[in-house]
Amino acid sequence: MFLPYLVISGPADYDRILANPKLEGAIVSAIVTDLDGKTLYEHNSNLHVVPASNQKLLSNAFALWELGPDYRPKTSIWKLPNRVVIDSTGDPLMTYAQLKQARSDLRLGGNLPVFVKESYAPQIPDSWEFDDLPNRYSAPVCAFTFDQGAFKLWSKDSKPVLLPQAFGVRVDFSPSKGEPQIKYDTFARHIRVTGTLPTTFRELDTLALPKPDEAAASIFGKSFAQTEELPQSPPDLVLTGGTTLDMVVACLPPSDNNIAENLLLMGARKLGELGSAPYVTARKRLEDFMSHVVGTPPNEIHVFDGSGLSRHNYVTTHALAKLLTWANRQPTGPAWRAALAQPGKGTLSNRLKGVAFQAKTGSLDMVASLSGYLTTNSGKTVVVSIILNEYSCSASEARGVADELIKAVAAN
Repeated sequence: MFLPYLVISGPADYDRILANPKLEGAIVSAIVTDLDGKTLYEHNSNLHVVPASNQKLLSNAFALWELGPDYRPKTSIWKLPNRVVIDSTGDPLMTYAQLKQARSDLRLGGNLPVFVKESYAPQIPDSWEFDDLPNRYSAPVCAFTFDQGAFKLWSKDSKPVLLPQAFGVRVDFSPSKGEPQIKYDTFARHIRVTGTLPTTFRELDTLALPKPDEAAASIFGKSFAQTEELPQSPPDLVLTGGTTLDMVVACLPPSDNNIAENLLLMGARKLGELGSAPYVTARKRLEDFMSHVVGTPPNEIHVFDGSGLSRHNYVTTHALAKLLTWANRQPTGPAWRAALAQPGKGTLSNRLKGVAFQAKTGSLDMVASLSGYLTTNSGKTVVVSIILNEYSCSASEARGVADELIKAVAAN
């Protein structure tokens, strides 16, 4: 009598997957733990690796802890005879439509100067790379912002237009044969478009605002200046934002960098003023949270930003697993897990179909990361983190190796 052949995966199979020749010469780190933190498998789990967007797990967990899941930011606005004054503590979910409605509600004519007090306005984090800056995913970071610091370039009647408005950015168009080509200099506030544009109304690109707080202020008046002084009278209008949990849900599945940076700075600001170097202060406060609250060894975390766009960040997969097991034990654990991407949703929409996995992806040039909660075929939930650095294969091949490991663990 022949019994059906049953394949059981285990540590030896995991080793084989991570020894894929496509990863020859790469830095490979992985760990599997149970929900109590017991290590079930590890491979170089104490190596310092660049996490890419797995860094968002740190900043989002930090903000949830410091702010609480139900915290709602407020933007206060005063309409005075000779100026408009705005106090912003940070609201990364603020939209252009909300600010336009506020202007209408206050019956502002747009001819008054606007003074803004911001809890933070570092603009470009000091460790971001120059080539990223025109893109929406690297929009400048400030408390007073809208639409995640981005605006869109459209084709209308075969000509380029900026919407919702130009915010001081100039567009030059040189029609020519071929596909549209877009070059954007954020510092010069100049976009050059060449090629043939579609006759239909169509989005061409989403770009970073040069200075989102200045653009937001321009909705209310004719000039922008920062201030530390606020009127003594009650504000004429208060805009209340979504909850911290709303921000986490908006950040993690699509991997939104601007929301992640705001969450880092908002969480750090809860502990006190950020001073003249907001990121220096915020880095220290996030590292203290990881060490003193989560319990990760101090030498396993090095923070430079909240989104993972910086290549100066490093973590260990051991530290990420520690964070995930800690987060799962908190009262916000179920909501935290539900906020993550999963097959068919967010950045995992086209990966790991049929696998019960709630996770955060990460991607930079020669960096692929994947960390989260995996329910195996036997019904056991484990934490898995895998980070690959400096591989010479394609990004899709590196992601394929990570996915293969997840499937093997699910089968065990």
